Amino acid sequence: MSSSAKPISQRMFSWLWRKPWFRREVYNLMGLCFRKKMGWKMMNCGLVPSEPILKNNEVNAGEQHSYELYAQLVASTPLQDRDVLELGSGRGGGACFLLENQAPRRLVALDYTPGTIRWCRRNFSRPGLEFVCGDAANPPFAEASFDVIVAVELTHCIIDKVAFLAAIARILRPGGRLLIADFFYLRPDVMHALGKFESAVESSNFKTIAMDDWTAGASAAIEADSERRKADIQQSVPGFLRELSIQFASTTHSSTYVAMQAGRTVYRRYVLELPD
Repeated sequence: MSSSAKPISQRMFSWLWRKPWFRREVYNLMGLCFRKKMGWKMMNCGLVPSEPILKNNEVNAGEQHSYELYAQLVASTPLQDRDVLELGSGRGGGACFLLENQAPRRLVALDYTPGTIRWCRRNFSRPGLEFVCGDAANPPFAEASFDVIVAVELTHCIIDKVAFLAAIARILRPGGRLLIADFFYLRPDVMHALGKFESAVESSNFKTIAMDDWTAGASAAIEADSERRKADIQQSVPGFLRELSIQFASTTHSSTYVAMQAGRTVYRRYVLELPD
């Protein structure tokens, strides 16, 4: 389906989504709507892998696939006793999972949504975990501050990928890694085109250690979790925002899922590493 065939509300939402101020306010509003829902700590697509790492009793069963995505993303990168940064930490579930299961020395969770950061600080603050409000495109940290940086469904929001990778390289230590899980568009002219991202990586100081196609696994996770997410939205989001929220969240009605099914979008995992 071409972009012109999309409902006007979805086309308007897609246009506004390119604006940082709009994304911030949407996340603030979602955080306000879901402030009492402690069980909703994840907003990513999730993953149904061929070989799961987690057992059902290790995490909230309703968000099993979202936690599995984190487990698979960091599987080849030791975090124990290392300084770790998560970009776009959202409702804090990923940061808490990494702290509890990977034992980093220090974990900083960065998000540009003030309301969400305040909510995470109230509910999840603990030794070794710090929630910071800031812009992932220009992280407010000193040079060589971290050993590993995790970015789950964050890079599609970054307009200038070349500048972003340079900023990440600045705050990573030699031999440090950037771990990315995100969807990419196959159309070459869009902001988050796969070709644009790969060209940015090629022109950066990073070396690609691993690249995995997770499209099928992400689609399967969305299908498995869609009804639960839609039910939560119906219960918590005001009526005039429900349809847009269902399209925005990782449900089978989302533009991301529809595009993956149509072969216009892929979901990828990247492990990028700086030279020692």
